Amino acid sequence: MKEKKYNYIFNWIQELSKIRPELGNFAVCPYASTSKYIILEEELRKVVPRWGWDVVIYAVEDYHDEDFLYAMVDDYNRTYKKYKFIADHRKSNTKINGVPTSNGKHNLVLCQPKKDLTEARKKLAKTDYYTCWDKHYLKEVLEEDHKIVEIKIEPEIP
Repeated sequence: MKEKKYNYIFNWIQELSKIRPELGNFAVCPYASTSKYIILEEELRKVVPRWGWDVVIYAVEDYHDEDFLYAMVDDYNRTYKKYKFIADHRKSNTKINGVPTSNGKHNLVLCQPKKDLTEARKKLAKTDYYTCWDKHYLKEVLEEDHKIVEIKIEPEIP
């Protein structure tokens, strides 16, 4: 992988780790700064889980369109049931309360153990982390964990 591409992805991870007032003083990804991760360049068709990492970030070919990238990630999620694959298409413009979450330049596939991800989401659900999220985006991101994680999105009425 070219150093410029690696550095871009590395810097994006650093941005995801920054505490943001717009997010109730949480980071976009509160665990990013402490996770054991690796950034690898790989052909999309060769992406597989790799043991020993909290997160594997695959930089895949940038010529894939969003539909194809997401379809491949859906296939990986069906094939490798103990892992969660998440696509980040280079043209995605996803945000939480105005704060960008996508890298905006490269096609990426993130892979992490599903059990660890679900546990992290459960811990975050016990805080105010999810209160700044749009309900539809939250459901899209959490997918099957949306039912598992008890989330207080709207303020309780006394």
